Amino acid sequence: MDTGYDYITPEFLNLIFFQRKNIVIYPYLDLKHLHSLEVFAVGYNIIDLDGAAIHNIVDLLEHESYNSYSQNPSLFIISNITEPQLRQIIALDSIHCIINVNENLEKFPIEGKSFVFYNKKSKKFLNFSMESTDLSFETWLIKNSQNQSILQDKIIKIKSIATQLFTEINNDADKKQLIELLSEYEKKYWDKIIQFTENYYQIEFPQVPRVHIPSNSVTEERIDEHMKEYELIIKSNNDFAGEFVKALHEYRSKKVNPANLELMELFSPRQLYCYLRKHHWDQGIPEDFIQEWLNMITTHYLLTQSDKQDFLTLFSKLNISSANIEFPSIKKGQIKLSSSETNKKTKNEDLTVANEIETKIPSIEDFALFKQWIYKKLEQIETRLKS
Repeated sequence: MDTGYDYITPEFLNLIFFQRKNIVIYPYLDLKHLHSLEVFAVGYNIIDLDGAAIHNIVDLLEHESYNSYSQNPSLFIISNITEPQLRQIIALDSIHCIINVNENLEKFPIEGKSFVFYNKKSKKFLNFSMESTDLSFETWLIKNSQNQSILQDKIIKIKSIATQLFTEINNDADKKQLIELLSEYEKKYWDKIIQFTENYYQIEFPQVPRVHIPSNSVTEERIDEHMKEYELIIKSNNDFAGEFVKALHEYRSKKVNPANLELMELFSPRQLYCYLRKHHWDQGIPEDFIQEWLNMITTHYLLTQSDKQDFLTLFSKLNISSANIEFPSIKKGQIKLSSSETNKKTKNEDLTVANEIETKIPSIEDFALFKQWIYKKLEQIETRLKS
């Protein structure tokens, strides 16, 4: 029986993401398992097509391939394709797709390697040998990802570095700048990142010396550690995990220049935490942040004795000293707010802050301040929509 995890493999990561090959899987594969391959389709605009429901699917593919207004190339995930339709699709130029054919294709005449055929029953690729392919980077990426979301974050990061490399090459950057970007990873993985950059942007990458320039950034291994820290914090106690996420964004709004953040770091608390650990908290989570977190200023949650023990256990796992940390006490007669009262209070506070900002719009001449105000405003809108 198939599962989506059957296709989260180094081989498919290599073919779909790094080599940008077209994939043909046969025979029938459940649609949800077919879509599990989307985790590797970073940098594509995904278009889902059902061959049985579209009469002129080849004409549609031709039109979409050459008339897309998206900045990203299109990747078609096509199901319920017949063998005659497959023959027509393979004849098309400049198409990127993952296809599932219900029929047996053992006798299908396969030409070239732009379309890689995979027999899901035998779990073998028909026209592509993986024996001579180095899959160490792909294996490392999957092995060090606790779930598909983290894996996709890692792939997105590679795509982001490739975009920066492409930009630097277009600007005739010094090779040292290219090496600095590549130095986010071990030298043995550079060829894969270069391969993706060349394939995705259709460029020839300049020769760069294999010299690893030490950078101020943490290594990929330390980023993994930070992600594990974040997961540990979030899963340790649901009651104070929400406050932790809000405290992260509050710290960002006060202490971090938004111009220095990637889009994912701006909105993903996991990515934001990794950014802070990399650039602001390289010696560990600061005590003043921990104290703010414990005070539960945003959610107004009142800690119980059990919560305190959970905190101490968490601090022990994260090697955080609790000697100088003061736990807020629950005074006698102090009443916990119900969830509805807490939400109401939070909404009123958000409205008050929003009104204050509304009357204090910074001048666009101070663009950095104006940009920060815009981000803050977007956050408040997002908070209201979620509440």
